[in-house]
Amino acid sequence: MPQQLASQYELKDEVWWRDIAALYPIPPADVINLEHGYFGAMAAPVHAAYEQGIRYANEQLSPFLRGEFVHQHVEVLRCKLAELIHAQPHEILLTRSATESMQVLIGQYHGLQPGDTVLWSNLDYPAMRYAMHSLQQRRGVVPVEIPLTLPISRDELIARYGLAMRAAVRPKLLLLSQVYPANGQQAPVRDIMALAREHGIDVLLDSAHALGQVAVDVQELGADFAGFNLHKWLGAPPGIGFVYIRASQLDKIEPHFGDRDYPPDDIRCRLHAGMPAVGAILAAPAAFDFHDRVGGTAAKTARLAWLRNYWVSRVAHLPGLQLLSPLDADEGTALVAFAIDGMTAQALQQALLQRFGIFTVARNIGYTDVLRATVATTTTTSDLDQLVAALTVLAGEAK
Repeated sequence: MPQQLASQYELKDEVWWRDIAALYPIPPADVINLEHGYFGAMAAPVHAAYEQGIRYANEQLSPFLRGEFVHQHVEVLRCKLAELIHAQPHEILLTRSATESMQVLIGQYHGLQPGDTVLWSNLDYPAMRYAMHSLQQRRGVVPVEIPLTLPISRDELIARYGLAMRAAVRPKLLLLSQVYPANGQQAPVRDIMALAREHGIDVLLDSAHALGQVAVDVQELGADFAGFNLHKWLGAPPGIGFVYIRASQLDKIEPHFGDRDYPPDDIRCRLHAGMPAVGAILAAPAAFDFHDRVGGTAAKTARLAWLRNYWVSRVAHLPGLQLLSPLDADEGTALVAFAIDGMTAQALQQALLQRFGIFTVARNIGYTDVLRATVATTTTTSDLDQLVAALTVLAGEAK
């Protein structure tokens, strides 16, 4: 592992990043993985800590899990997570994923009355859209999906959210993605939060694709409620997510199925998950350490932007290819959505995989499906050269 600080490396120094990549598993030779948005690989030190944690818990069993694990390891992790997003430890609730985190916030938000309006967009994660829509049957609310068509600018996003808020009858709750999972676009969170406050709307922030990839400061963003995971851009083992609830807003999220293990003023009664992901929790500090050693979020943001622009800039003007993600470095992320005229997203995904050995994923955005390619810090320029070559061929064939 290079010991120099992030400020000392050159973004284009492939030697530096190859040294880092050497601490990750060797990828299969027969496929280029450009779907790093689902699960980010653990680096070797994290994987070792994960295996050690599982082994130790398996040896020590209940005396450890009901003692030191709960009272020390879990609390250390809550403190680290609070520090990472500029919150307080008592505002952090551990979950098993960002999906579970957001379901806690959506399903247990009890300040809704029949006839209130809840809002979300077609660019939000499908499971979260489903959960918001389910509030119609469960709470008698009016569900409104804000239609957003890609590509879309920052100003248009603000305008569309503002229009939807003004048109809604008794708007009460808004789901908002900090980074849209379909195309990696960063939402103008602070501007939309400000509009929501003007209309008395609470915002549930889905930060599944933000933490570790872009800056997350709940104070600066003005967030009262947010959901996260650690297995994407922080490189922790799967099985850990967390909820942030501002302490002054805790009473808006009801206890989980009447949980009484903790008092109502303790965030931990908002989820009774049963057995936690013990190994993942024990290995999480190693993931934080490795994240810091490569330069933290700032270094990852810069590296991912450079890799994204490396390939996007070379296909942006291909006839028949539509880029559906921002080209601006301040608005885009590692995730890029695109389409080729005359091809469905599924056909394009299969063509890239079967003909060129490149793995991507199709994402649904309501009115259509798009294809998404997602780089990791360990993605090589050679991998991206092959993506560019493949898209050039496929776009040419579609003319």
